[in-house]
Amino acid sequence: MMETIDDERAIELIKEHLEIDISTNINDFENVDCSIYEESTTDGYSVYVVTNNPRSVSICEDVYYYDHDLAGAFEEQVRYGSETFYIDEGLYDDIYMDDKLVEMFVENVEDIIENEDISITLKEINQLKEEYGIEDEEEEPETA
Repeated sequence: MMETIDDERAIELIKEHLEIDISTNINDFENVDCSIYEESTTDGYSVYVVTNNPRSVSICEDVYYYDHDLAGAFEEQVRYGSETFYIDEGLYDDIYMDDKLVEMFVENVEDIIENEDISITLKEINQLKEEYGIEDEEEEPETA
């Protein structure tokens, strides 16, 4: 039976590959590129904030009515270059953050295999190649 990389290791690898760090420590709230958290309106409704500047939240651009949009907003922030994140600890599980990171791992598996700057083992590379049907690239013969 073929061994596979578990979700915890996949999350480590995608974070290392994308050079991102995620904290659920409230002390990191303002010391990151992007903060993701729940806020309450005056009349008691929950809204969700994904912002690069917690001191100046844009209602139009940073506030979400539904939490199911937050994992996608996180992925968008990664694409825009954010590297450090604060995600409210209670919200982290509610928005299935680990599932989003595993999904991002699967989408980037070939790049992860080729990334020589991360701590992936040869055994893990071979497991991933087998699991995802990735063929070794053939060396082109040199022409004179």
